[in-house]
Amino acid sequence: MKVVIEVPDSLVEQIRVAIESGEYDDAREFVTTAVENQLESGETNQQNAQTLEEAIATVGAEQSHEITAENESENGSDQKPQVDVQKAERESNPTGTSIGRRQYDEVETVPRPDTAQLDEGPLWGQYNRLFPVKLVVRCLANELERVEDERAESSQWINLPQFENHVAEIARTVGKKVASHDERQGRKRGEKLAAGLPTGEDAEKSMDRFQTHFVGRVEHGGNLTGAPPHLLLVNMQQEDGGTIGLTEAGREFASLENPLLDGGFDASNSLSRAERRFYVSHVRDVRPEEHEAMEKVAQAIEEGDDRPTSLTERVAYLNPNWSNSQAKTIRSGLTSRMYELGLVDRRRVGQRGTAYELTAEGDAFLNEGTVFAANN
Repeated sequence: MKVVIEVPDSLVEQIRVAIESGEYDDAREFVTTAVENQLESGETNQQNAQTLEEAIATVGAEQSHEITAENESENGSDQKPQVDVQKAERESNPTGTSIGRRQYDEVETVPRPDTAQLDEGPLWGQYNRLFPVKLVVRCLANELERVEDERAESSQWINLPQFENHVAEIARTVGKKVASHDERQGRKRGEKLAAGLPTGEDAEKSMDRFQTHFVGRVEHGGNLTGAPPHLLLVNMQQEDGGTIGLTEAGREFASLENPLLDGGFDASNSLSRAERRFYVSHVRDVRPEEHEAMEKVAQAIEEGDDRPTSLTERVAYLNPNWSNSQAKTIRSGLTSRMYELGLVDRRRVGQRGTAYELTAEGDAFLNEGTVFAANN
């Protein structure tokens, strides 16, 4: 049966971005998910049944790539370099200075960002994966080393626009290869290792989104956005059109072996045990709001609030000023990152519903205070 409906532009944009992120194969799967969720909801509680339009909006909000209105910072008269999409598509498996692991003892680091330059609280929900952050700091470390070798002098800062252009091309190439393995392995929505990487059909928009979320920006007032600055792994300056440098923690994270970058794009995990251990320990020490939010999610799941809606209500207690949409976005990002860290797992409820459960690592994280003990 063919059904034609009119969908508001705002929902069309959310659907498009969700598809580009890799969570859905196409618009048909997205809308089918919304309809099936609505039918399941209607069977259990007719009084709370939604319209089809509401169901489409809900399924977008309940997934790990929830889309909310984003206030873009103004860039003045500065023009961003054009992305060479054709070059990105032509690149073969990147190695060497692109993503290969090296020794970074000689790479000079920069001071951590002042926390006053960063938003308070846990990471924004759109920073929904950590592997893209790993890819960025690895590429930055290698690029700093390359520049230092060419100049025969130390280099702490490099040009931000040039670097973000370069790393977005690499991320797209890596993303396409990882996505192919995701498909061959039959990984479902929320399980794909390519999530967060710029694999969308519109290459330029997809890479721009990657740059915004997983490289970062320096706003005119000096504030920083993006996951790497928020995690104090990189720092940025406005000088010379924008520069970026690696912090000591960023250099340490870059040096850790990674399954995908160092073992092959057919790896079964996006982060190694050492990388996961580093992240949990790092945010506990320098970004306590993120660590507290992870604990809140783990505790809620243990106590039975394991569905997206009830879990969002628990996350909302972290900040009473958050709107329901903001709380949903924060919850979505938290559960996605915790899934990648191996702290939570997903299980199906009904045909398309999702519930979360703690893994053995997640239980130890919550109840024993251990962080990926070597014998686990």
